[in-house]
Amino acid sequence: MVGVVNCPVCATPASHRFQMARSGKELSMWHCGPCQYDFLDHDPSNDLAANKLDETRLKSVGLDIPTLEKDFQNGLSQSRPYISEYLNDNDRDANILEVGCSWGYFLQLVKDIGASPFGIELNTLRANYVNNELRIPCDSNLEACESRRITFRKIFLFYVLEYIYDPVSYLQRLVNMLEPGGLLVVITPNLNDAIKDLWRNPGFRNFFYDEHAINYMTVRTVERLVMRLSKADVLIETRQGYSFINHVSWFLTQAPRTTGVVGGDNFVEDILEKLQSRQEYTGSDDHEGQLAIKLRDLIGAFDRDYRNLLEEASYGNQIRFTVRR
Repeated sequence: MVGVVNCPVCATPASHRFQMARSGKELSMWHCGPCQYDFLDHDPSNDLAANKLDETRLKSVGLDIPTLEKDFQNGLSQSRPYISEYLNDNDRDANILEVGCSWGYFLQLVKDIGASPFGIELNTLRANYVNNELRIPCDSNLEACESRRITFRKIFLFYVLEYIYDPVSYLQRLVNMLEPGGLLVVITPNLNDAIKDLWRNPGFRNFFYDEHAINYMTVRTVERLVMRLSKADVLIETRQGYSFINHVSWFLTQAPRTTGVVGGDNFVEDILEKLQSRQEYTGSDDHEGQLAIKLRDLIGAFDRDYRNLLEEASYGNQIRFTVRR
Protein backbone atom coordinates (compact mmCIF):
# COMPACT_ATOMS: atom_id res chain seq x y z
CA MET A 1 0.00 0.00 0.00
CA VAL A 2 1.52 3.31 -1.15
CA GLY A 3 0.80 6.29 1.09
CA VAL A 4 0.26 9.93 0.22
CA VAL A 5 3.25 12.12 -0.63
CA ASN A 6 2.99 15.84 -1.35
CA CYS A 7 5.02 17.67 -3.97
CA PRO A 8 8.11 19.32 -2.39
CA VAL A 9 7.53 22.40 -4.56
CA CYS A 10 3.79 23.12 -4.34
CA ALA A 11 2.56 20.67 -1.63
CA THR A 12 -0.06 19.17 -3.97
CA PRO A 13 -0.65 15.41 -3.42
CA ALA A 14 1.44 13.57 -6.01
CA SER A 15 0.59 10.54 -8.12
CA HIS A 16 2.66 7.37 -7.88
CA ARG A 17 4.22 4.85 -10.26
CA PHE A 18 7.03 2.32 -10.22
CA GLN A 19 9.97 3.30 -12.39
CA MET A 20 13.03 1.30 -13.39
CA ALA A 21 16.37 2.94 -12.58
CA ARG A 22 19.46 2.62 -14.74
CA SER A 23 20.92 0.20 -12.17
CA GLY A 24 17.93 -2.12 -12.61
CA LYS A 25 16.44 -1.17 -9.25
CA GLU A 26 12.69 -0.47 -9.16
CA LEU A 27 12.04 3.04 -7.86
CA SER A 28 8.94 4.37 -6.12
CA MET A 29 8.48 7.47 -8.30
CA TRP A 30 6.15 10.37 -7.60
CA HIS A 31 4.80 12.88 -10.09
CA CYS A 32 3.28 16.34 -9.59
CA GLY A 33 1.11 17.26 -12.59
CA PRO A 34 0.82 21.01 -11.87
CA CYS A 35 4.61 21.30 -11.49
CA GLN A 36 5.44 18.80 -14.28
CA TYR A 37 7.87 17.23 -11.84
CA ASP A 38 9.08 13.68 -11.08
CA PHE A 39 10.68 13.06 -7.69
CA LEU A 40 11.74 10.39 -5.20
CA ASP A 41 10.81 10.72 -1.56
CA HIS A 42 14.10 9.91 0.15
CA ASP A 43 17.29 11.75 1.10
CA PRO A 44 20.38 10.31 -0.69
CA SER A 45 22.88 12.28 1.40
CA ASN A 46 24.34 9.29 3.27
CA ASP A 47 25.04 7.37 0.05
CA LEU A 48 26.54 10.46 -1.57
CA ALA A 49 28.82 10.98 1.42
CA ALA A 50 29.89 7.33 1.19
CA ASN A 51 31.02 7.72 -2.45
CA LYS A 52 28.27 5.47 -3.86
CA LEU A 53 27.01 7.76 -6.64
CA ASP A 54 29.34 6.57 -9.41
CA GLU A 55 28.42 2.96 -8.64
CA THR A 56 24.85 3.54 -9.84
CA ARG A 57 25.46 6.45 -12.24
CA LEU A 58 28.33 4.90 -14.21
CA LYS A 59 29.41 1.39 -13.22
CA SER A 60 25.92 -0.11 -13.24
CA VAL A 61 25.55 0.65 -16.97
CA GLY A 62 29.04 -0.40 -18.01
CA LEU A 63 30.68 3.03 -18.03
CA ASP A 64 34.15 3.37 -16.54
CA ILE A 65 34.60 5.31 -13.32
CA PRO A 66 37.41 7.73 -14.22
CA THR A 67 40.57 8.02 -12.17
CA LEU A 68 40.98 11.11 -10.03
CA GLU A 69 43.50 12.52 -12.50
CA LYS A 70 41.24 12.00 -15.53
CA ASP A 71 38.15 13.20 -13.69
CA PHE A 72 39.99 16.36 -12.62
CA GLN A 73 41.20 17.11 -16.16
CA ASN A 74 37.72 16.52 -17.60
CA GLY A 75 36.33 18.77 -14.88
CA LEU A 76 38.78 21.55 -15.73
CA SER A 77 37.77 21.36 -19.40
CA GLN A 78 34.09 21.52 -18.52
CA SER A 79 34.59 24.32 -15.98
CA ARG A 80 36.48 26.78 -18.19
CA PRO A 81 33.35 27.80 -20.15
CA TYR A 82 31.52 28.30 -16.83
CA ILE A 83 34.30 30.64 -15.71
CA SER A 84 34.08 32.60 -18.97
CA GLU A 85 30.29 32.88 -18.83
CA TYR A 86 29.63 33.58 -15.17
CA LEU A 87 32.75 35.26 -13.71
CA ASN A 88 34.61 38.43 -14.66
CA ASP A 89 37.22 40.90 -13.41
CA ASN A 90 34.73 42.38 -10.95
CA ASP A 91 34.76 39.06 -9.09
CA ARG A 92 38.42 39.30 -8.09
CA ASP A 93 38.75 39.00 -4.30
CA ALA A 94 35.03 38.10 -4.04
CA ASN A 95 33.80 35.08 -2.07
CA ILE A 96 32.62 32.36 -4.50
CA LEU A 97 30.88 29.17 -3.34
CA GLU A 98 30.34 25.96 -5.28
CA VAL A 99 27.89 23.44 -3.84
CA GLY A 100 28.79 19.88 -4.83
CA CYS A 101 32.31 20.82 -5.84
CA SER A 102 33.58 17.23 -6.37
CA TRP A 103 37.40 17.28 -6.64
CA GLY A 104 37.45 21.09 -6.77
CA TYR A 105 38.38 21.71 -10.41
CA PHE A 106 35.99 24.64 -10.82
CA LEU A 107 37.17 26.11 -7.52
CA GLN A 108 40.78 25.83 -8.64
CA LEU A 109 39.95 27.96 -11.68
CA VAL A 110 38.10 30.40 -9.42
CA LYS A 111 41.26 30.66 -7.32
CA ASP A 112 43.37 31.16 -10.45
CA ILE A 113 41.41 34.28 -11.46
CA GLY A 114 41.98 35.89 -8.07
CA ALA A 115 38.65 35.20 -6.33
CA SER A 116 38.23 33.47 -2.95
CA PRO A 117 36.76 29.98 -3.47
CA PHE A 118 34.76 27.92 -0.98
CA GLY A 119 33.20 24.50 -1.47
CA ILE A 120 30.52 22.20 -0.10
CA GLU A 121 30.93 18.49 -0.88
CA LEU A 122 29.10 15.61 0.81
CA ASN A 123 31.54 13.02 -0.55
CA THR A 124 34.09 12.91 2.26
CA LEU A 125 36.88 11.55 0.03
CA ARG A 126 36.55 14.45 -2.38
CA ALA A 127 36.02 17.07 0.33
CA ASN A 128 39.27 15.96 1.96
CA TYR A 129 41.07 16.32 -1.37
CA VAL A 130 39.80 19.88 -1.83
CA ASN A 131 40.79 20.84 1.71
CA ASN A 132 44.15 19.10 1.90
CA GLU A 133 45.47 19.00 -1.66
CA LEU A 134 44.01 22.16 -3.19
CA ARG A 135 44.07 24.10 0.09
CA ILE A 136 40.58 25.44 -0.59
CA PRO A 137 38.04 25.57 2.29
CA CYS A 138 35.45 22.86 1.74
CA ASP A 139 32.62 21.96 4.13
CA SER A 140 30.80 18.62 4.24
CA ASN A 141 27.32 20.17 4.48
CA LEU A 142 25.43 23.43 4.18
CA GLU A 143 25.12 23.88 7.94
CA ALA A 144 28.91 24.00 8.33
CA CYS A 145 29.20 26.57 5.56
CA GLU A 146 26.43 28.70 7.09
CA SER A 147 28.31 28.68 10.38
CA ARG A 148 31.16 30.60 8.72
CA ARG A 149 28.78 33.60 8.67
CA ILE A 150 30.13 35.00 5.42
CA THR A 151 28.27 36.07 2.30
CA PHE A 152 29.08 35.20 -1.28
CA ARG A 153 29.14 37.20 -4.49
CA LYS A 154 28.16 34.11 -6.47
CA ILE A 155 27.04 30.57 -5.60
CA PHE A 156 27.09 27.73 -8.14
CA LEU A 157 25.31 24.37 -8.33
CA PHE A 158 26.38 22.36 -11.40
CA TYR A 159 24.29 19.16 -11.63
CA VAL A 160 23.61 19.15 -7.88
CA LEU A 161 19.98 20.24 -7.45
CA GLU A 162 18.78 16.82 -8.60
CA TYR A 163 20.30 15.27 -5.45
CA ILE A 164 18.95 17.74 -2.88
CA TYR A 165 16.10 16.82 -0.55
CA ASP A 166 13.65 19.69 0.10
CA PRO A 167 14.98 21.86 -2.75
CA VAL A 168 12.87 24.95 -1.96
CA SER A 169 14.26 25.30 1.55
CA TYR A 170 17.81 24.54 0.40
CA LEU A 171 17.80 27.14 -2.36
CA GLN A 172 16.30 29.76 -0.04
CA ARG A 173 19.13 29.17 2.42
CA LEU A 174 21.62 29.71 -0.41
CA VAL A 175 19.89 32.92 -1.50
CA ASN A 176 20.15 34.13 2.10
CA MET A 177 23.93 33.55 1.91
CA LEU A 178 24.31 35.87 -1.10
CA GLU A 179 25.51 39.41 -0.65
CA PRO A 180 23.06 42.08 -1.93
CA GLY A 181 23.07 41.83 -5.72
CA GLY A 182 24.74 38.41 -5.52
CA LEU A 183 23.96 35.65 -8.02
CA LEU A 184 22.95 32.00 -7.61
CA VAL A 185 23.65 29.89 -10.74
CA VAL A 186 22.03 26.45 -11.13
CA ILE A 187 22.31 23.81 -13.87
CA THR A 188 20.18 20.67 -13.60
CA PRO A 189 18.92 18.03 -16.08
CA ASN A 190 15.63 18.63 -17.87
CA LEU A 191 12.87 16.04 -17.39
CA ASN A 192 11.60 17.09 -20.82
CA ASP A 193 14.37 15.35 -22.75
CA ALA A 194 14.47 14.89 -26.52
CA ILE A 195 15.87 11.34 -26.52
CA LYS A 196 13.34 10.17 -23.94
CA ASP A 197 10.25 12.03 -25.10
CA LEU A 198 10.73 12.81 -28.82
CA TRP A 199 12.97 10.00 -30.05
CA ARG A 200 11.26 7.75 -27.46
CA ASN A 201 14.40 5.68 -27.15
CA PRO A 202 13.73 2.59 -24.97
CA GLY A 203 17.36 2.25 -23.88
CA PHE A 204 17.52 5.87 -22.80
CA ARG A 205 14.20 5.72 -20.96
CA ASN A 206 15.66 2.95 -18.79
CA PHE A 207 18.89 4.94 -18.39
CA PHE A 208 17.41 8.32 -17.51
CA TYR A 209 16.52 7.74 -13.84
CA ASP A 210 19.09 7.10 -11.09
CA GLU A 211 18.22 6.08 -7.55
CA HIS A 212 20.39 8.84 -6.04
CA ALA A 213 18.97 11.63 -8.21
CA ILE A 214 15.68 12.51 -6.56
CA ASN A 215 14.56 15.64 -8.49
CA TYR A 216 13.60 15.54 -12.18
CA MET A 217 12.50 19.04 -13.08
CA THR A 218 11.09 20.85 -16.09
CA VAL A 219 11.08 24.57 -16.81
CA ARG A 220 7.60 24.62 -15.30
CA THR A 221 8.95 23.05 -12.11
CA VAL A 222 11.66 25.67 -11.81
CA GLU A 223 9.19 28.49 -12.47
CA ARG A 224 7.01 27.31 -9.59
CA LEU A 225 10.02 26.61 -7.36
CA VAL A 226 11.56 30.06 -7.69
CA MET A 227 8.20 31.69 -6.99
CA ARG A 228 8.68 30.35 -3.47
CA LEU A 229 12.00 32.15 -3.02
CA SER A 230 12.03 35.58 -1.39
CA LYS A 231 14.27 38.52 -2.38
CA ALA A 232 15.06 37.03 -5.77
CA ASP A 233 15.04 37.98 -9.46
CA VAL A 234 15.15 34.96 -11.78
CA LEU A 235 16.17 34.03 -15.35
CA ILE A 236 15.38 30.53 -16.70
CA GLU A 237 16.45 28.87 -19.97
CA THR A 238 17.36 25.48 -21.40
CA ARG A 239 20.59 24.53 -23.17
CA GLN A 240 21.22 21.53 -25.38
CA GLY A 241 24.61 20.19 -24.32
CA TYR A 242 24.42 16.88 -26.19
CA SER A 243 24.94 16.91 -29.94
CA PHE A 244 22.89 15.37 -32.72
CA ILE A 245 25.66 12.73 -32.97
CA ASN A 246 24.97 11.68 -29.40
CA HIS A 247 21.29 11.25 -30.16
CA VAL A 248 22.04 9.18 -33.26
CA SER A 249 24.39 7.02 -31.16
CA TRP A 250 21.53 6.30 -28.76
CA PHE A 251 19.28 5.48 -31.73
CA LEU A 252 21.79 2.97 -33.09
CA THR A 253 23.02 1.34 -29.88
CA GLN A 254 20.31 1.93 -27.22
CA ALA A 255 23.22 2.45 -24.83
CA PRO A 256 25.28 5.29 -23.31
CA ARG A 257 28.74 6.28 -24.46
CA THR A 258 31.39 7.92 -22.31
CA THR A 259 31.72 11.61 -23.25
CA GLY A 260 33.99 13.01 -20.53
CA VAL A 261 31.48 15.84 -20.11
CA VAL A 262 28.56 15.99 -17.67
CA GLY A 263 25.41 16.89 -19.59
CA GLY A 264 27.13 17.21 -22.96
CA ASP A 265 29.69 15.89 -25.44
CA ASN A 266 32.38 17.06 -27.85
CA PHE A 267 31.53 14.68 -30.69
CA VAL A 268 30.71 17.35 -33.27
CA GLU A 269 33.67 19.49 -32.23
CA ASP A 270 35.95 16.49 -32.79
CA ILE A 271 34.44 15.87 -36.24
CA LEU A 272 34.83 19.51 -37.24
CA GLU A 273 38.43 19.53 -36.06
CA LYS A 274 39.17 16.39 -38.08
CA LEU A 275 37.68 17.88 -41.25
CA GLN A 276 39.51 21.16 -40.66
CA SER A 277 42.81 19.32 -40.31
CA ARG A 278 42.14 17.51 -43.61
CA GLN A 279 41.88 20.86 -45.39
CA GLU A 280 44.96 22.23 -43.66
CA TYR A 281 46.96 19.13 -44.65
CA THR A 282 46.11 19.32 -48.36
CA GLY A 283 45.83 23.10 -48.80
CA SER A 284 42.95 25.36 -49.73
CA ASP A 285 43.21 24.62 -53.47
CA ASP A 286 42.89 20.86 -53.07
CA HIS A 287 39.51 19.43 -54.18
CA GLU A 288 39.27 17.05 -51.22
CA GLY A 289 40.25 19.81 -48.83
CA GLN A 290 37.51 22.07 -50.17
CA LEU A 291 34.99 19.24 -49.84
CA ALA A 292 36.10 18.62 -46.24
CA ILE A 293 35.44 22.28 -45.39
CA LYS A 294 31.98 22.16 -46.98
CA LEU A 295 31.17 19.06 -44.94
CA ARG A 296 32.51 20.77 -41.82
CA ASP A 297 30.26 23.78 -42.37
CA LEU A 298 27.24 21.59 -43.17
CA ILE A 299 27.61 19.40 -40.08
CA GLY A 300 28.32 22.37 -37.81
CA ALA A 301 25.34 24.34 -39.08
CA PHE A 302 22.96 21.39 -38.75
CA ASP A 303 24.06 20.61 -35.21
CA ARG A 304 23.60 24.26 -34.19
CA ASP A 305 20.13 24.36 -35.77
CA TYR A 306 19.20 21.07 -34.07
CA ARG A 307 20.25 22.34 -30.65
CA ASN A 308 18.57 25.72 -31.17
CA LEU A 309 15.28 24.06 -32.11
CA LEU A 310 15.27 22.00 -28.92
CA GLU A 311 16.20 25.00 -26.78
CA GLU A 312 13.46 27.17 -28.25
CA ALA A 313 10.93 24.47 -27.31
CA SER A 314 12.38 24.20 -23.74
CA TYR A 315 13.66 20.70 -24.55
CA GLY A 316 17.37 21.42 -24.10
CA ASN A 317 18.76 18.69 -21.85
CA GLN A 318 20.03 21.27 -19.34
CA ILE A 319 17.88 23.67 -17.36
CA ARG A 320 19.94 26.73 -16.40
CA PHE A 321 18.58 29.35 -14.08
CA THR A 322 20.02 32.25 -12.16
CA VAL A 323 18.63 33.89 -9.05
CA ARG A 324 19.82 37.38 -8.13
CA ARG A 325 19.27 38.62 -4.61
